[in-house]
Amino acid sequence: MTDAFFLAARSTGSSPVLLSVFFLGGVVALWSGVSWAFDIRGITTRRAERIRQRNADMWATTGQLGGSPSIFAAPGYLRFLGALMAVAGMLMLLVTYALWHLG
Repeated sequence: MTDAFFLAARSTGSSPVLLSVFFLGGVVALWSGVSWAFDIRGITTRRAERIRQRNADMWATTGQLGGSPSIFAAPGYLRFLGALMAVAGMLMLLVTYALWHLG
């Protein structure tokens, strides 16, 4: 049992699986973040409208006719989240590059 532990501890280099997970995660986060941040094909405005409509329906079932003023239903908030997601994707791609070269 200890031989397997020391063999795993002595292995050098980055795992190709780890690199591919970071790379694919970074690409997906970057792509979806840019789509949300720049409202490509109206993704952000449609999502904000669905959230606003769902909140209004929930409030209408309780007898309150005014919808809830929620920051989560604002397109600006979703664009901000998209920008954060794009930055996170860039950081993941940077980590992938660093692990590949340090590997």
